[in-house]
Amino acid sequence: MACLYVIEQGAEVTKQGNRLVVRKFGTELESVPSFKVEQLILMGNIQITSQAIKFLLTEGIDTVFLTINGKYRGRLVSTFSKNIDLRRIQFRKLDGGPFVVDLAKKFVRGKLSNYRVLLRRYQKEAQKEELEKAVHSLRRLIEKVDEPRDLDVLRGIEGSGSAAYFAAFGHLFKTSEFRFEKRTRRPPRDPVNALLSFGYTLLANTIQTGIDLSGLDPYLGSLHSPDYGRASLTLDLMEEFRPVLVDTVVLKVLNTRTITMRDFHIQEDAPSLPPEGEFEGVTPSDYPVLLTYEGTKKWITMYEKRLQEQTFYPVTEQRLTYRQICEQQVRCLVRHLKEEETYQPFLLRM
Repeated sequence: MACLYVIEQGAEVTKQGNRLVVRKFGTELESVPSFKVEQLILMGNIQITSQAIKFLLTEGIDTVFLTINGKYRGRLVSTFSKNIDLRRIQFRKLDGGPFVVDLAKKFVRGKLSNYRVLLRRYQKEAQKEELEKAVHSLRRLIEKVDEPRDLDVLRGIEGSGSAAYFAAFGHLFKTSEFRFEKRTRRPPRDPVNALLSFGYTLLANTIQTGIDLSGLDPYLGSLHSPDYGRASLTLDLMEEFRPVLVDTVVLKVLNTRTITMRDFHIQEDAPSLPPEGEFEGVTPSDYPVLLTYEGTKKWITMYEKRLQEQTFYPVTEQRLTYRQICEQQVRCLVRHLKEEETYQPFLLRM
């Protein structure tokens, strides 16, 4: 068990010897030896004892706090990375100039290429005009990735690629139970978007764990500009993995009916929401759609199952799990910053 999720609301995490114990109202829900846990994720109203906190810090178990809806709140940090030399290199290299644009191009190429492969896989079976159109649009945009000399133009290409991809995404579902018209965030306004948003939060946590272990600063990236509270480097490294680790799982759980409409709470009388992104005064209780407790468990299970799947990783010429590949990509970035090798995005194979 690399990652232990606690989502039972009102539960308490305690320490008992060298074990982490989860209880609720005195009833033991789970007891896990610490050596089996690399990361503890607490979602929502979960209590944790001071003894357990000390134990987690001593054992170096990454502990992450999320809201019940999957929004990242923070994590326990024992000591910040002592590798100041690496961070100085990062700050110098990512301060601007051609190096930053070149690195950002690699993230965009990885994302758009994996978008295209995912659509092509479904197009082989579906043979839909909308998918074919999106595949060709993505091919043309990928060919343009190397052209820009500034980030704004590159971000425009990335945005156009995402728009083409999500315009076709709704045609990948094999059931009429779910409809997808466009990508909506903050908050997601339909079940598919709810799964995508929750999945991207879990993916961000997976990536940031590798960044923290590497000693890099997650708040300075290339494609995503620095902004207060924005983990820009995490967002950069996520890009190539969005279709690989989240979108693919969304399609699987819905097309196989692992998750159905019964796993969502739809508020028929939800208040009228402000325009997307204008989040002032909006609370989770105002969201038009929420995953149920059972739906959350199913989604986490399928996401973690995907992380444990193995595939060929060209850099090491080995079969690795997707979780290991995420960690390896962070290490590749470290070597790229040190100019020991050139970063290459992880690409799906057709």
